[in-house]
Amino acid sequence: MVASAKPNPFRIRDHELDSNADRVPLRDLLSIARPTEPRLVAIRQAQVEALVRMVPVTLLGQFVAATLVAASLIGTIPAAQLLIWLGLALGLCVMRGLRAYRLRVDINYARRRPADAKAITWVITILAMLWLVPPFVWFGQVDLAEKVILFLVGMGLMSVGIVTLTTLPRAALNYVLLLGAGNLSMAIQLGNLTLLGLALLYGVTVIWITLTVARRFFAQVRSRYDLEERGELVSLLREFEASGSGGIWELDAKLGLTHMSEELAEKLGSSAARLVGRSVYALLDPQDQIARVSEGMRTLFHHLENGVPFRDLAVPASGSKTWWSLSGKPVHDALGAIIGWRGVGSDITDVRLSGSDAISAARRDPLTGLANRLLVREHLEEALLAQLDGQRACSLFVVDLDRFKLVNDTLGHAVGDKLLCEVARRLERSAGPTSYVGRLGGDEFAVVVVGEQSDDRLAAVARGIIVELSHTFTIGIARLHVGATIGIARGGIDGQAEEALMRAADLALYQAKAQGRGGFAYFVPEMYLRAENNRLLENDVRAALEDDCLSLSYQPIIDAASGVLVGREALLRWNHPVRGPIPPDQFIPIIEDAGLIHQIGDWVIREACREASGWDPSIRIAVNISAAQLSGSGLAETVLGALAATGLAPERLELEVTESIFLGDDLATLASLERLRALGARLVLDDFGKGYSSFGYLSRAQFAKIKIEQMFVRGAAEGERDCLAIVHAIIALARGLDIETTAEGVETEGQAAAMRALGCDELQGFHFGRPVPAGEFSGRIATIPSAAAPDPFSARAGPL
Repeated sequence: MVASAKPNPFRIRDHELDSNADRVPLRDLLSIARPTEPRLVAIRQAQVEALVRMVPVTLLGQFVAATLVAASLIGTIPAAQLLIWLGLALGLCVMRGLRAYRLRVDINYARRRPADAKAITWVITILAMLWLVPPFVWFGQVDLAEKVILFLVGMGLMSVGIVTLTTLPRAALNYVLLLGAGNLSMAIQLGNLTLLGLALLYGVTVIWITLTVARRFFAQVRSRYDLEERGELVSLLREFEASGSGGIWELDAKLGLTHMSEELAEKLGSSAARLVGRSVYALLDPQDQIARVSEGMRTLFHHLENGVPFRDLAVPASGSKTWWSLSGKPVHDALGAIIGWRGVGSDITDVRLSGSDAISAARRDPLTGLANRLLVREHLEEALLAQLDGQRACSLFVVDLDRFKLVNDTLGHAVGDKLLCEVARRLERSAGPTSYVGRLGGDEFAVVVVGEQSDDRLAAVARGIIVELSHTFTIGIARLHVGATIGIARGGIDGQAEEALMRAADLALYQAKAQGRGGFAYFVPEMYLRAENNRLLENDVRAALEDDCLSLSYQPIIDAASGVLVGREALLRWNHPVRGPIPPDQFIPIIEDAGLIHQIGDWVIREACREASGWDPSIRIAVNISAAQLSGSGLAETVLGALAATGLAPERLELEVTESIFLGDDLATLASLERLRALGARLVLDDFGKGYSSFGYLSRAQFAKIKIEQMFVRGAAEGERDCLAIVHAIIALARGLDIETTAEGVETEGQAAAMRALGCDELQGFHFGRPVPAGEFSGRIATIPSAAAPDPFSARAGPL
């Protein structure tokens, strides 16, 4: 079996090849300053790598020469001097050898500490200066034989320099000139004119050969780089296929322009010669304003700064309405470091609006023909940039259709699509000729309103849109009615950049929907603060759910006549580690919006049933249910599983819902409630009388109990006629339907006495105890306690 050969780290790499020679300026040839232009960076790296690759030959020549000199001078030159000189020379060679080896075998080390031409030149110069010691210090102290040896060694070392150092000509010249000076000094001291002439001739010849070989190597690397560059540019143009007239651009590692095609420069109103050398920032955003507005410009700068290739990035030009599509790739050296950029650019100002190619198609909504989200963003950026320049101001309207989902669900998507097309036409008419209309997606549209930005004008435009979209639509034989809700954000006031203005308009739309559909709302900063607070709370509630930081507390429900404990209501509690107790009316809506209501609601049911299974069998447990939990059969399965797992009797479980559950699909809601009732659980209608009360709910859902809202309880206890009448009516209705009643929010003995007198069956409130964890209450209430201290979680909202 033949052992495989160990790889040689100093062999020629695939990318280290020669090419044809050419004439090279002496200034470029001898420079050791760190280059910035990508081609010079590549050439410099090839020079250094070739030099590093020759390190074994260099070390061998230096080691043999130093050993020969030291051996020949033993007994003539003091040993201490020889040891110091030999140690310095060999130590310098060993250090250089170890670093060269690491550079060849450890790619990560080479990236962290790349070889530097200036440092290499200094090392070689110091090494050459050490070789000046024998001719200038020791030559006069030795015999003729040793002088001849020193002279021959000096001449030989110059030959070694031709072989090992010429790829970096500045280092090679320093080395050759210093050793040549030593050889001339020895020839002069020998007093032989022939040797002096030979040393001088040989020195000039070596210098000429050094420069010739170095120039050839420089030209070869440059030619190869140019060939590779042409191939990459062809590939780049084929890959990106810039539409319209455009051209090629190149940047150095510091993002300075090194090349631009003349056709591209002409489009910018200048010449390539005048633009080369300018920073990309100064070229595209000289006043540092466009990036504040344009997401595309910020994305471009981010990709350039982080070495990320990009394609078809649309950016607005400085000082004009021109738009450019830019694509680019970073140029890497052999170690993977970025040494520049190459790319193409194309003027897409006209083609993005009216062209028939992919650029225009990418900016149009295929259904309605309106601008899509991308073109809306560009229109908005144009308007914001114009506003920065002191031209017309702008605002953004985000328009959301009301009841559009009902059209899709009942008549199908084909009718819905035709409706969206008609909505688009009406929006264009009502928005006016100076506004830009686009479709953001689904049933959401955008209008960029430019010109006068007074509240009266914006309100008039918004009302005009709402009125226009509220008129009957006729699609085939169907007569459809939808409306619109609008969020308004004003450019420069509510946001300087496109995405900030879009976010502000979305928040205003959310507020308009909360106030009731068919209206409009302006953005105010409090909306952002509220949204940000909700976002942080959502993150925290997710973490609390994962870390089991949510808990249940239980509030007693007593029999009004006897004062005996008959049940407890389970209430979800969250004690935030930083904010402290969070009221349910703050975090329950966030749980619903985040889609966590099913996960948390199911846990509440299981935990409440588990706790209640250990109580006295006469005590019931009440759990709040949200409208979102009623969708599908999942809730019934959860309840069935909790009852089976805990052994709790179904009649001991009360499921409380509010009247808001009937605002959606009544049939689906009633079916879900019927599944729960069929399991044996008792259904309770909470906060009765507070909202959209309908007596029909009581019979259709067959509730076992209704809870009287605490506002009426307090009013009735204080003798208010309307509250007394409402409570009388509720209790009379409940008795007629054989439904129990519970008075909520009882906080004083006077309120408790009033509710007993009116005929309430059960009482609940702080007067009988505030919500506490399961381990902090007893099984029954023997006497009615005094009013309890306020509960920090007392604000109840939502399902839990």
